[in-house]
Amino acid sequence: MNTPVRHYEPNILRSPFEWMGIWTPDGWRTHRKRFGNAERVERFLSGDGKRTVFQAALCDPERGVVAWQDDLHLRHDPFTDRGIYPCDPRVEYPVGRQRWAVSHTLLCYPVADHSLYTHEYTWNMETGTLQTHFRHHVLLEECRTDAETGMTVQVRHAPISQVIEGNVHYPIANSAVRGVWTNPEKKGTNLYARRVLQCLPMLNGVYLETPFQPVVQCHGIWDTAPEDPLDALFDSVTGVCSDPERLAFALQIELEYPKVAMFLPPLCPVASRLYGAEVRMPADRMVTIGHERLELLRRRLGSRFQPGEVGYAAGRSSIRSEGYFPEFDLNDDGVIDETDLEILREHLGRTLRSNLYVHAYFGPNWLSTGVLLEAEHQPGHRVIADYTHGAGYDAASGTVRLFESPGPDRPVWVEYHYDAPAVPGENNIRVHLYREKQVSMANVLLSSTMNHDD
Repeated sequence: MNTPVRHYEPNILRSPFEWMGIWTPDGWRTHRKRFGNAERVERFLSGDGKRTVFQAALCDPERGVVAWQDDLHLRHDPFTDRGIYPCDPRVEYPVGRQRWAVSHTLLCYPVADHSLYTHEYTWNMETGTLQTHFRHHVLLEECRTDAETGMTVQVRHAPISQVIEGNVHYPIANSAVRGVWTNPEKKGTNLYARRVLQCLPMLNGVYLETPFQPVVQCHGIWDTAPEDPLDALFDSVTGVCSDPERLAFALQIELEYPKVAMFLPPLCPVASRLYGAEVRMPADRMVTIGHERLELLRRRLGSRFQPGEVGYAAGRSSIRSEGYFPEFDLNDDGVIDETDLEILREHLGRTLRSNLYVHAYFGPNWLSTGVLLEAEHQPGHRVIADYTHGAGYDAASGTVRLFESPGPDRPVWVEYHYDAPAVPGENNIRVHLYREKQVSMANVLLSSTMNHDD
């Protein structure tokens, strides 16, 4: 079985209709989509509390070898999002807890860090080896700042989680650390994080890079118009806005509750040479908060975020459900409730600039929009980004840096993620593999004509 050819490119240079792409620290990692046939196969592994490397874990239990290649796309497998994503190995630990999230599942994550949740493992298709990096979320841990300057804090568990993108584990910080506070209620200043409002150039039609990193959360992205007074609102060197109140008034952007306008305006077809087809782009920059928006939120009252139980991760063929969607969680407390309904009701009738960070996600030093803003993926289009970044950390030692010290040897409370091996247990890890089947030339030709469906 031939090893797939991977390309690392500086930007999106090939049609995403025909080429699968993942943004990584090494560039845009692509392979040509290869449609075929395969059946899913299960096998089980057993944790022992220490082991993170499982030799031959991807080998077919009947054939004794890896029986597929991970450039394979299947149109009818929900794990591959109707074939948009390739047949990566899928790992559950404990059984039933999915340790992967294709990007369309991340649309339903309140903190949609592609580098933290897409894969909690890496693999080798030649040897069949699986390397686990199972994330553990510590919601609150009491620690103390260092005794000298108080500018660092050491957590109990290490390594703190880091970037996994394109089947590579990178020693790069991401949103694994969410914050450090001086009280267990997480009130007041987050000593680890800073929020910034910047005017930034797009890297291509959907991605932009952030000068400050690691990104901890994205709150909003807004398109700009040629007539917008950007030079008067943003610093000419840093691109940072020093007067958010003035910006909100001048550009009709809601900053206190940015999710109020977090939905797309009408879209229109635009011809694209790169895609070789028409693509859809915003026909307007503004949206009006109407009663239909209120009804959509009301239908989701009581919905809570549950990892592995939203979007495509729940095994649905569509993300159109009445479950948890972060754009309706207006106060970011993890549940869509009456408080969110009241917030939205107060904004009824307002016309605002659309927040394009809807059905989108971010990485350690990049953000994305939920809609195409440049049909040929050319760089340079300016947008306004509202995001939070962290002071960084040393993953191996578990040392978290702070922007602000509460004083040496002071109690603080930390929220973070760390990697740990599976606990001891018989068959407590389930791995979904694929057994590839031969495809007739007629089916190959048929699949190639269907590539533009996505």
